[in-house]
Amino acid sequence: MNANPPIQPTKMTAPLLRRRKRPFGLYMILFLLTAQGLLGVFLALFVIFGLAIAPGELLDAAAPAFAESVVPALLMLATLVVAVGLWRYKSWGWYGMMMLLAFWTANDAISYFTGTPDYVSMFLNVAMAFYLNQREVSDLFAQPALAEVSG
Repeated sequence: MNANPPIQPTKMTAPLLRRRKRPFGLYMILFLLTAQGLLGVFLALFVIFGLAIAPGELLDAAAPAFAESVVPALLMLATLVVAVGLWRYKSWGWYGMMMLLAFWTANDAISYFTGTPDYVSMFLNVAMAFYLNQREVSDLFAQPALAEVSG
């Protein structure tokens, strides 16, 4: 006879047990975010390399579009940071992703009402928001209770 019965998952240990397995949908979101962030880093390095080779010509050609590229560059950086947070199950990563989705959805709504809808982006943003708000996914990013941290 075994004197120690097997440990049963409780409400406090259940989220910790689930953290070990990422759902497939979360892998897809992480893959797409990481690819998008890395593409932004690659494009930024490409511009920096162009500035190093021919600074005058590149600045003359890119000056009108430079101001328009600042916001997308910052979004790519934010996307990369959020992807790291999601990979590491940080609650700030989940909140950051929700803020990015809100921004992108607002841009999609503006595009729709100005006559240039992007239906693929609209669908993906809504699908990611619904997916990330499912109980089993949002529980992965919940802050651990104080008793779990100190115990």
